[in-house]
Parts: sequence; structure tokens; C-alpha cells
Amino acid sequence: MQNRSKTLTRIGAAVAAGLGAAALTLGATGAYAEEGNANGDFETKIIGGEPAADGQFPWIVALADANDPSFNYCGGQLIEADVVLTAAHCTEGTAAADMVIRHGGTDITQTEVYEVAEIKVADGFDGSTMVNDWSLVKLAAPIPGAETVPLADADTKDWGTLTVAGWGTTESGSGSQDLLFVDVPYVTDAECSGAYGAEFDADSMICAGDLANGGVDSCQGDSGGPLVSADGVLVGVVSWGYGCAEAGNPGVYANVGLLHGDITAALATL
Repeated sequence: MQNRSKTLTRIGAAVAAGLGAAALTLGATGAYAEEGNANGDFETKIIGGEPAADGQFPWIVALADANDPSFNYCGGQLIEADVVLTAAHCTEGTAAADMVIRHGGTDITQTEVYEVAEIKVADGFDGSTMVNDWSLVKLAAPIPGAETVPLADADTKDWGTLTVAGWGTTESGSGSQDLLFVDVPYVTDAECSGAYGAEFDADSMICAGDLANGGVDSCQGDSGGPLVSADGVLVGVVSWGYGCAEAGNPGVYANVGLLHGDITAALATL
């Protein structure tokens, strides 16, 4: 099985603790597609889309190496003033002291750094299959005035246009300094199963992307970040995919609506 998570790793340098074999470096096909053909309302553009406006995603965060906070390798979102929801493959095996959270702006270099007190990886997470790919990160103290994102509490099976955001890979092969976002069409379970076969778990995953043309997607460094609906509800958590923005290979996300009960139960224990 190929490595396929969307965690950003350092090329030729030590990787942050806990990323392990699931981490995926940028491949030749995981770069950016030039603006070209469009499919309906989904414009084919660079994977990172366009810069987010200040305040557009006020609850988004980045996970960074506590020993080098300038290296952010995953995304996440505040669901409480002191709790981040992210991907399990971003946190498994990582000690709280080895991670910090960055929050407070669209320019990653201008965000504030917050210490982590506890990490809770989802029960049943399997790094080889990416089933139940979510975890909670408890901060040492609440972020003053923090806004939070509401969680989907059901899977509608027809989300229409969704939006993914993050500081993930740019065409230079490193993360973006500016927060970027792009709209992606919802992909049905049947279509995603057709693309990935048994690797797609309909009980814990949801897919989005331009299945026919590619060109819009999350990529390395966006793992753990948000997939949100048009009304601002968190539908998914960036998890995995083959390549980035490739036709026939949509992005796969932890399905927040289906996992809502498990997430809220875990939240109550923090």
C-alpha cells in the first residue's frame, strides 16, 4: 500500500515526532496544476486555491513542532476555545510536549504559538487503513476570544459545494506562508468506492474533489484541516488521497457527521 496521508514532512530533515511511515513527502504529481479546463462551477486552478481573507476561517489552526515552531506540518480547527480537532495520523505517537498549536491569522508567520496539554487519538484509529482518522488536542489554556467551528451531526449524503483550507504544499514543494482555500465538489460514497475500492470506508470517510478533471484538492501539509459546507459547518477532516488533485482520485476526509457521537464523547473526557 502506498503512503497517502496529507501530512507535510521535511525533505532531508528530521520529521516531527510521531509522523512515522504514514507521512508522505511531495511527489511529482502532488504539485500544482495550472489554471485550465473547468467542470461546472469548479474552476481548475492551483491546488491551494486562493488566499483566505482575514477572519474567513477564524477557528483554523496549524500543528507545529515544539522544537521548531516555524515548521507546521498539519492543520486543525478549534471546536472549543482550548480543544483542536485534527487528524489522528498527525498526532499518533506524539507527546504533548513535542507539539504546539499556531493560531490567529492567515499569515502563518504572524500567528501566535500555544502549548499543548493533552492529545487524545480516536479509539479504533488504524494508520494503515486511515479508518477513524481524527484526534483531539487539548491546549494548556483557552485561547482568549477564540471562535469555534460547529460540527456536522449527520451525514447528508449530498453536500454540494464544500471548501477546504490550509497552509499546505505550494508549487515550490514547501508549505504556503498564506492560508489558502479552494472549493471542491462533494463526491458520493459510490463514486469514492469506485475510485479507491475497499480502501474507502463509508462508515468513517467522506470524499470531495473534481473526480473528472482533478485540479482542486487539499495536499501535503493540509492533513487535519477543515472541509466545510457552504453554511460553515465542519463536514470533514483532511485525511488522505493518492497524489493531489488527480482526476479519478478525490480527496478523502474523516466524516465528521458520522463520527460526531464519538468525537463529542471523547471531548467530554478532556
